[in-house]
Amino acid sequence: MFIMSEELKCIKEEIFLRVKRVVKAQPNQTLLLSDLAEVITNKDLQDQLEQVKVKEVTKKAGQSMIITALEIIRAIKINFPQAGIEHLGEADVIVDIEDTPQRNLTDNQPSKLYVFAIGVILFFGAAMAIMNFHADVSMVKVHQQIYKLIMGKSKENPLLLNIPYSIGLGFGMIIFFNKIYKYKFNKDDPSPLEIEMYLYKNKVNQFSLHQKTELAKKSDQ
Repeated sequence: MFIMSEELKCIKEEIFLRVKRVVKAQPNQTLLLSDLAEVITNKDLQDQLEQVKVKEVTKKAGQSMIITALEIIRAIKINFPQAGIEHLGEADVIVDIEDTPQRNLTDNQPSKLYVFAIGVILFFGAAMAIMNFHADVSMVKVHQQIYKLIMGKSKENPLLLNIPYSIGLGFGMIIFFNKIYKYKFNKDDPSPLEIEMYLYKNKVNQFSLHQKTELAKKSDQ
């Protein structure tokens, strides 16, 4: 582990440390403090802190390892014994070990054909769901009865009600989801779909972190 000079060791600064939850690393990589945590302190000291060596990756690609916040604090204390440390955030860092650096996000973008195919499937699936709902509640008979009450005569296909109802249904869905293409009607309020996606991602992340923590603990034993 890299040791700072005696002059730096005597620095009495307050260090605010926010430990990350998950980081990526390569086999045999030496993990620096900047890889594992966010640091806020005096600017000159911060540059030195970020270069503090914490631990070396000893596991193979595809595995995970855990580095505790105490290990990070210990590495800081070895180099800056007089510094005060305020620990914020997570108690452990999960290190995912990969063979190659993480690919650019643009490499993970789906093709236009794939997006189009999914869009077609969702469109027809939603259409079938709406039609099945209308069949269950006998919407055709309801429209026929409403038409008879208003117009005073029966009609098998009351288009005067069917067409406005269909258009209104579409506009109602757009307003409910608060978004059409890239435009939002109310930019301050999240749409129901955004809220559901947020909750879904949080649950997926929590489950993934739990699995990685369990795997890392087993491999450490």
